[in-house]
Amino acid sequence: MSTLLTHLTRRGALGGIARRHAVGAVTFHTATASGFKATQTPELFGDDVPNPQAVPQPAESRIKGSYHWMNERAVSIISVPLLATAFVYGAHPINDMLMGIVLPVHAYMGFQQVLLDYFEARRWPVTSRLLKYALVAMTGLSMFGAWRINTTDVGLTNYFARLWNANKTKKSGDD
Repeated sequence: MSTLLTHLTRRGALGGIARRHAVGAVTFHTATASGFKATQTPELFGDDVPNPQAVPQPAESRIKGSYHWMNERAVSIISVPLLATAFVYGAHPINDMLMGIVLPVHAYMGFQQVLLDYFEARRWPVTSRLLKYALVAMTGLSMFGAWRINTTDVGLTNYFARLWNANKTKKSGDD
């Protein structure tokens, strides 16, 4: 295989995408926005054994994404029985309190994903940070509002039932 690569790189049959180094490693190049960039450096293959210090390690934040995904799924799964309980049994203070926590957290995680996708911190450092703080503030305000509805008003389940039926009662009152 190495003789084939040697032959192809000397002849130029690979079209300039592979280059042979003095250490004997072949570097393949890929197209990026800034031109061609080497994907493997010759320092990695000093004595045909990779140097562990020279091999780039993934950042710890890459692991965080899998936990974030699992937490999103957990919150989604938790919200299903909460909403089903509200539909089947009606209003209950414990269910209303849990919905006042789970639904804003669910919305927070969804909007956080939107911010991560469309406002990357590398490209929009200030805007990304401001939007993250605004999202945290809005989530806190929505939790506070849910708490106020649960403690001083009728509870979230009855509140949403009133909103759902508001147009129906208005029409029946007009007759």
